[in-house]
Amino acid sequence: MQFLLYLVVGGLSFFVDIGAFIVLRAIEVPVIPASVTSFSLASAANYLLSVVLAFERGHFRRSVEILRFLTVVLVGLGFNTLLVWCFVYGFSIHPAAAKIVAVPIVLTWNYLGRRLFVFSNDIPIAVRAWLEPARCRQAP
Repeated sequence: MQFLLYLVVGGLSFFVDIGAFIVLRAIEVPVIPASVTSFSLASAANYLLSVVLAFERGHFRRSVEILRFLTVVLVGLGFNTLLVWCFVYGFSIHPAAAKIVAVPIVLTWNYLGRRLFVFSNDIPIAVRAWLEPARCRQAP
């Protein structure tokens, strides 16, 4: 269930990433700086959505959690940048298409990194309560 919730988080973050990338490319920002900037914006959205929808916070102090999150983000940024660079400059793929292809590849790292190194393996309490069958929510 948690992976499905993270797919929602990742999907929304994807729209931030690709949307920002397209806007930055439209104003002629070079491919790699546009990719890094859009990935960074998507990562901020991803953190907020992750703690609301997919992962229970509190496994670490907030400062440690953010440091661990940023570490996972930097590794993901490295993967993303390398893939975009290879697709654009090595295979002559259109930059937007290269970005779209790179995102699902990096998604696996993002999910596992967040689950194993940053957050608790639990779904947030509010989401769990909402997902429980109606009979479990009724008072005895």
